[in-house]
Amino acid sequence: MEALLDTPASDAPAPSPDEATPITIKEKWQGAVTQGSGFVAVPVALLRLQSKYDLTPTDMLVLINLLAHWWDPARAVYPRSTTIAKRMGVDKRTVQRATQKLENAGLLSRDITEEGRRVFKFDRLVEKLARDVPAAYVIQAQETHGS
Repeated sequence: MEALLDTPASDAPAPSPDEATPITIKEKWQGAVTQGSGFVAVPVALLRLQSKYDLTPTDMLVLINLLAHWWDPARAVYPRSTTIAKRMGVDKRTVQRATQKLENAGLLSRDITEEGRRVFKFDRLVEKLARDVPAAYVIQAQETHGS
């Protein structure tokens, strides 16, 4: 994990010739990101497209909480709705409604393992975002920069 924390922040501007090295995620977040505390990588395209995808702030936060468990693209994740609900300060049913909406919107898929565990996969989200990146660039061009 330390190696990941020492990688340059993806949204950091390219260093000018006068700068020795780009800032790392660990430097950017200082003591807030430490060994074992982690961080969640979310494409900015997803943030820009949340209105296009008709996602409420609750939907987005549920999705980000699910993505916090997703490190290996080949593996499904299985956080409990109660865990996410406690983090967010909402009831379990709110999280379940959001995951259903995310599935209906084609942003995740749910399955049940042979052991009866509910799992989430993000292949559909990756495909949809990749397809919609041009729309995210249009939105970016319309945004007010510097605020």
